[in-house]
Amino acid sequence: MPPLARSSVAGLPIDALAAIDNYRARGGDLEQPGVSDVIAALAEHAPSLLAYANVDPQLVLDVLERPLMRGDTEASFAARFDEATRGLEDGPELMRVLRWQRHRAVVRIALREIHRLADVDGTSAEMAALASAVTHAAYRVVRASFEAKHGGIVDRNGEAIPFVVLGMGKLGGAELNLGSDVDFILIYGTDDGSVRESTLTVHEAFTRIAVRLSKVLAEPTEDGFCFRVDHRLRPEGTHGPLVNSLAGAERYYEAFGRPWERAAMLRARPIAGDRALGDTMLAELRAFVYPRTPDPRMPLELRTMVERARRELAREPDRDVKLCRGGIREAEFFVQTLQLVWGGQQHMLQTPSTIRALRVLRSLGLVGHREAMQLGADWALLRRIEHRIHVWTGYQTHLLPKKGAELERFARSLGFDDAATFETDLEAAKKRVASLFDSLVESEPTTPVDPSLDTLIDRVLLGATRESIAEAVAVALPVDDPDEASAHLRRLARTPNSPFGSVGAARSPSLGRTLLRECRHAAYPDAALRHLAEFFARVGTAFSYDRVLAEQPVLARRLMGLFGASSTLSAALIGHPDIIDTIFTGHAGIPSSEAIRAVHHEDALRLADLDDEESFVGALRRRHSELSLRIGLAYVSDDADLAAVSSRLTTLAEAQIDASLSFAMAIATARFGLPVPSDAALPNGLCVIGMGKLGSRELGFGSDLDLVFYFGAEGETPRDASARSITSSEFYARIGQHVLRLLSAHDEEGPGYEVDVRLRPSGSRGLLSQSIAAFDAYYATQGADWERQTLTRARPIAGDRHVGSMMLARMHAVAFDRPAPPAAAVASMRRRLEVELAAEKPDRFHVKYGYGGLVDIEFLAQWLAMANGTHERVRLLGTTTVLEALVPIGALTRDEAEALIDAFRLARDIEQASTLLDQHREPILVSDGPVADRIARRLRMRNRDGIEPATVLIETWLRTAFEVRATFERRIAPVGTTPPWER
Repeated sequence: MPPLARSSVAGLPIDALAAIDNYRARGGDLEQPGVSDVIAALAEHAPSLLAYANVDPQLVLDVLERPLMRGDTEASFAARFDEATRGLEDGPELMRVLRWQRHRAVVRIALREIHRLADVDGTSAEMAALASAVTHAAYRVVRASFEAKHGGIVDRNGEAIPFVVLGMGKLGGAELNLGSDVDFILIYGTDDGSVRESTLTVHEAFTRIAVRLSKVLAEPTEDGFCFRVDHRLRPEGTHGPLVNSLAGAERYYEAFGRPWERAAMLRARPIAGDRALGDTMLAELRAFVYPRTPDPRMPLELRTMVERARRELAREPDRDVKLCRGGIREAEFFVQTLQLVWGGQQHMLQTPSTIRALRVLRSLGLVGHREAMQLGADWALLRRIEHRIHVWTGYQTHLLPKKGAELERFARSLGFDDAATFETDLEAAKKRVASLFDSLVESEPTTPVDPSLDTLIDRVLLGATRESIAEAVAVALPVDDPDEASAHLRRLARTPNSPFGSVGAARSPSLGRTLLRECRHAAYPDAALRHLAEFFARVGTAFSYDRVLAEQPVLARRLMGLFGASSTLSAALIGHPDIIDTIFTGHAGIPSSEAIRAVHHEDALRLADLDDEESFVGALRRRHSELSLRIGLAYVSDDADLAAVSSRLTTLAEAQIDASLSFAMAIATARFGLPVPSDAALPNGLCVIGMGKLGSRELGFGSDLDLVFYFGAEGETPRDASARSITSSEFYARIGQHVLRLLSAHDEEGPGYEVDVRLRPSGSRGLLSQSIAAFDAYYATQGADWERQTLTRARPIAGDRHVGSMMLARMHAVAFDRPAPPAAAVASMRRRLEVELAAEKPDRFHVKYGYGGLVDIEFLAQWLAMANGTHERVRLLGTTTVLEALVPIGALTRDEAEALIDAFRLARDIEQASTLLDQHREPILVSDGPVADRIARRLRMRNRDGIEPATVLIETWLRTAFEVRATFERRIAPVGTTPPWER
């Protein structure tokens, strides 16, 4: 297996060796693999957590039952805590079990960050998920025990009154620290009810439950505690009731809600109990939290809150990474202030997540790209320091160790060479955060001075030589090739309407600076400049997009972000500059599936003129170009994840196929008439079946379409005026060929799809359109195992529904009702693909065909589905859906399925990031070179303890590939290849 990021026991400091000896003396088993490394890592980087291992030596063995690279979600935590507390009543045993499980989870989470298996965002999200699961399990048992004694708490209709725990602060934002307390607001549905077997009021009953819930979570026992609980954010604070009814809480906020409570509710999230009740409350309070009219007083009020907290709470403010000038609180309040000011008008800002909100602020142009990226990095550094303080000290403090040996050791734990380097970087980050925070209340924001950018722009506008401009480029922009960048800028200067041309520069003097500033932060600055030059060269003088870009800074940011992220989408936009307003301003966010289908039925695609094929293809391409761009922009701008993108790209392909089939069918029917079936029992129509990623709804950018065509009954068309008729096979083959031509034909409006029809029976030698009977005959006597495997992802896409349902039943029978292919044969096929197509080396890894790549996961899901085909639930579409379905039937463990799903998503993200950079690029990671860095930046990977994002990406992929291949060989058969990093 690829090594973990940290070194093993050899060469460890004396403290770590002493900790190992102490663990052994307390009965710890050091013979088990990995145990010594865990103890050493805790001693070196999280000494406070050693107590858990020393008190309970079994803890380390339990932690290592699952690979440390496996993170947890709220669902996996919930399943574990529900199982652990099943059958328990409220009492000491419940508290012991919760603490026992919680300690194991916290140690795993801390070790994952220590070994660079998770960044600070992942750690915080995992901690919040843990807190949610612990709280919900505790609440469930506490309420059940209360009602077993006092009777159910019901409304006037006899229905159980719901109760919800709202997580606030970092818990609500899914940004919980390793040592944080948890902030709660507790709400129940109504006072209009009773406790069945008690004289207690509803309010009294829920107050008792709330008190007991807090005690179960927070009371120290011999096993420690789960989480400290803080209720001070509730209505009226410490003077108010511990629990409130929904109506009472709403009345309070409407009548008495203060600015700080608006800020607090911004991060509220239902985390336990009845979440629907929490959603209802937050929906009712949305207007309170996010007023439609921006409040100009909000920045000053929040600044006052920060300063008050610093005075009242910080014992040593300079050492307090939370409350110091430029600390965590100021970074968070900078984002939250802008959310509160603009959230009423921009609904995308209504999120409890700081990082998500920061990305939206950048996307909307409310925060500069450079400022957003820098603040995100500085916030992550501050949070990483905070996490390490918590596991270092074992209690909730935000104070750095004092200067000396302790600070030196602390700095090295975080990946710094020494304390001096650490303090220099920290002070620089704090200074940047403080400057941004102060900018919220500046009366007149100033434009930052940037001499290097000024010099570059001056040289371009004055027509300096290529060499002179290249010299300035090397200083001002992070490009790979300053000479090539200089050529692009000189080309822009020769285009009059561009921001660097004679006309454009005079009309919009500041636009050039804006675009170059955004270019600095593009994933690939060289490509951003190249596409910008191509864009303005294509626009020419017919349009005035320089004015559009100058008037809408967010448009400039999105444009440069797209140009730096995707050559494929950039080329599509450059070919259609007339739709820039629609793409970037008219339709924010990803288009819905319903909108994609609807637009294909508009006038431009109706079959009014059957002879005008050129216009029809042009309309298809125009729809495809516009919608692909909108989907791509949503992905590049982080407005949609890859699952949503795949869903929309699949819907778009389906709509294009359906429109093409309707057009081709109408042409053929008008000429020949419909065939007369020879067997009236069979439907008379054609169905298009999607295979591969189209069938499984997993299309990506640049994916081809795997199609097969089937029709129902054999027959002939009516004789025409020349007494000529054709068979159903010929009739539907003509339609199939026409559909392929419509889908793949290149047009001035854009390229078509790459279409593959080789998955039909007999492959390229078989008839293009085949009958149901031909399918039956082929698979009765032929059909290789690999062909049967492809049928697991078959799905009717368009055409006759009756033919589609009959074909789906037959395909499922062939794929799932027969024995699965021999395991050794599947492993042999996997080996062949890896050897022939991956070409991996110790520093070159193929994410699709390589060791532990996408094909491993897809083959594993498909073969296990075939091997367990008697279970109807595995006859599903989508790799992750199939993997989930294999768990309840015992074909995979929950850990195996989660590991494979995470690996699948990572591989697909890498694959799509690579495709966006270059449509013809294979998904290959190379240790040395710029591509891995661009992909890592696209995937928002962070520096982890001094390790660059590209290295983090490579390390993550190698560990993932190792785990995937191990699961493949454990569940199917050995493939017999050596990991590329061992060659």
